[in-house]
Amino acid sequence: MKIIFAGTPINAASTLEALISSGVDVVGVLTRQDAKVGRSRTLTETPVAAVAAAHDLDTFKSNSISPEVEAWIDGKSADLGVIVAYGSILKKPVLDSPTKGWINLHYSLLPAFPGAAPVQHAILEGESMTGVTIFRLDEGMDTGPIIASSQLEIRDSVTSGDLLTELTLVGSELLTETLFTLEEKFSNQILQPKQSTIKQAGKITRSQARIDFSKPAQSIHNLVRAMNPEPIAWFELDNAPVRVLRTRLTESLELQIGQLSVNTGKLIVGCGAGALELIRVQPSGKTEMSGVDWFNGLRRESARIS
Repeated sequence: MKIIFAGTPINAASTLEALISSGVDVVGVLTRQDAKVGRSRTLTETPVAAVAAAHDLDTFKSNSISPEVEAWIDGKSADLGVIVAYGSILKKPVLDSPTKGWINLHYSLLPAFPGAAPVQHAILEGESMTGVTIFRLDEGMDTGPIIASSQLEIRDSVTSGDLLTELTLVGSELLTETLFTLEEKFSNQILQPKQSTIKQAGKITRSQARIDFSKPAQSIHNLVRAMNPEPIAWFELDNAPVRVLRTRLTESLELQIGQLSVNTGKLIVGCGAGALELIRVQPSGKTEMSGVDWFNGLRRESARIS
């Protein structure tokens, strides 16, 4: 069976590598165009493009589905398309091009959390369980029939980056298995319910990552985990932003909301309900450090985040 693979970031690249290693016949790779990254703004190819180049796979780089992309896909005469975080919606002419259509690997247990940031939203919502879903693509947003899924526990300390790494491994294994049992999976597909109450997992913005210490400690802890590694949770002290990378729930010291206190070698902050230890922080213009080291560097006996 001939496969076209569409994807962009590192998790998609890991999945592509797993498929190639399993003997899947990848006849073409669609990924986004090279982009400038880092402070040096160096033009860099996507992780998927790098894997494709390493295996000498025919690759088309495009940020949208242009007529040229459509013609390239048609020319591959693929049996199936596989998409993992490509970053662009496929319309009907492209969906119909491979003989068996397209399947998508999504990092949630659909129908929960359709959209661009399912891993972050699952942690934000305090879910204890998530997983991966493979479904047949249609013209909706993650709405097609489900053909396979696998669950994964969300540990209380896990960040979005940690969880995505775990889900990538689970998803790669499930996708490989699915490709080798495709007809059986198709025959047992399950239609997703059409519900207006389904929580959407829209792209996260930096403004959503700002910490409001009037909220419960558990909610803030979830926010910090969800925003790591991008865009990173943050607050302001004396009009200077401070990023928060790691936190831990702790016993309340009867602190006021936003009040900082060092106790037994830990930096604790009062929240709307409970308290939180700030384990790792990154002040503006500085490197990551422990919360205690940052606070001691302020040379203040007390401080309160408004």
